[in-house]
Amino acid sequence: MRRRVITWLAGCVGLGLLAALPGPLVYGAGYTVDTATIMVKGASTRVLTDAKGMTLYYLDTDTPTRSTCTGGCAKVWAPLLSASAPTSEGRLPGKLALVKTEHGSQVSYNGHLLYTYSGDTAPHQANGQGVGGKWWVATVDLKPAASGSGTSTTQKGDYGSGGGW
Repeated sequence: MRRRVITWLAGCVGLGLLAALPGPLVYGAGYTVDTATIMVKGASTRVLTDAKGMTLYYLDTDTPTRSTCTGGCAKVWAPLLSASAPTSEGRLPGKLALVKTEHGSQVSYNGHLLYTYSGDTAPHQANGQGVGGKWWVATVDLKPAASGSGTSTTQKGDYGSGGGW
């Protein structure tokens, strides 16, 4: 009996330590991409969020099948990963998909790989909009990505704020 309790406690501690590790977010079956209307640089905008309400972003330099955010970048901009096909509670005008990247099975929307931003400390923030002139909030009406070298065909607005990856 005592051995079972010790084994159970060790397992709980191990799971707690694993949950505290930084890195990409991975959601299992039942993961949902949601939407929210938030203020982005002073304008009310309908955006994609993860299941916790955190705003989702895309990177200008990514292609539909390759992430250019690696190393330290992926610690600041966590790739949105999923163990199963992503779903949405409501109907979206675009297409959610899974793309195999160096991070794992990364969620994309209309061919844009999705990320969360560590600078957003609470749901429905958009502190990453325009960072480095290449990070943009993923809106529900995001145009499909070009199949070439980067996604620069999308409309972004003039939100340059410097810094970033």
